[in-house]
Amino acid sequence: MNNIKMHALLKIRKLGIKLCQIYQHLGRRKLLLMHNNKVVFVLLDGLQSEYAREHLGYLEHLCEHKKAAKYEVLGELPSASRPMYETIFTGLPVYEHGITNNNICRLSNQIHIFELLKQNHKKSLALAYYWISELYLSAPFNKFQDVYHHDPKSYIDQGFFYYEDTYPDNHLYALSSSLMSHDQYDFVFIHPMGIDDAGHKYGAGSQEYAQAVIQNDKLLSTYIPQWIKDGYSVVVGADHGMSENGYHGGNSHQQRTTALYIIDQRIVNGYHSQVLTTLEFAPLLCYLLDIQATEKMKPLEVKRIHESKKEL
Repeated sequence: MNNIKMHALLKIRKLGIKLCQIYQHLGRRKLLLMHNNKVVFVLLDGLQSEYAREHLGYLEHLCEHKKAAKYEVLGELPSASRPMYETIFTGLPVYEHGITNNNICRLSNQIHIFELLKQNHKKSLALAYYWISELYLSAPFNKFQDVYHHDPKSYIDQGFFYYEDTYPDNHLYALSSSLMSHDQYDFVFIHPMGIDDAGHKYGAGSQEYAQAVIQNDKLLSTYIPQWIKDGYSVVVGADHGMSENGYHGGNSHQQRTTALYIIDQRIVNGYHSQVLTTLEFAPLLCYLLDIQATEKMKPLEVKRIHESKKEL
């Protein structure tokens, strides 16, 4: 009798485990189905990690209340803008993609996020510094023709590209909002330059640099709630940091360390001690957009909810 009871209990236990697995699978599937797989990616050019923590109060608030995830990022080398743009959008180190310094003016010869979006019939909008246009649309940049871009057959469906570092950040956010209200996009890339510009002119330790970060905090706290309401995931990161002398490109902590914030219901929220690299951006964006990453991209290290459930 005891053996029969034991056998029955084991069968019930196995059935319970199986039901739990089915429930978790359905839950993950429901989560993916509910998600729109749309992303707004804000690249705060030149944002040093210390100043993100001190002055991006709204994003830090979301992380503190587990409404967003935060990781520290040790940027790839060289900590220069154009090489890091290519690393961010291809997931490749500089020695492999070949954009070795800011003076390399040519189209990307690697598979990049905008190309993957096009392959997956997803629509993109970019409001960015003109080097993005030179990497993914045409090079060299022609300021008389290339500032405004609209071509559904190109890698970027619609774009606005500024060529002065002083172009106001608040104008860029406002323009993105206006364009997003008139059309639907799967991927929106917003690339303000105010922080980097202040850093080069006054240094990372200056009041002007801090003020540029604070301005972006106010802008992000204005626009992020609307993006979330519209069904977008939000990624906020940086290409590199900034030294107190107003430089970047080298291997110092100030020049390399940045922050990464993620708002998405599939990601484990809160503060994370794991330090990522700039190589994480491309596979992360692919995951959030629900498109297949390239074979050359590294495996995604950002913690996802379904992985945490497996560990439990």
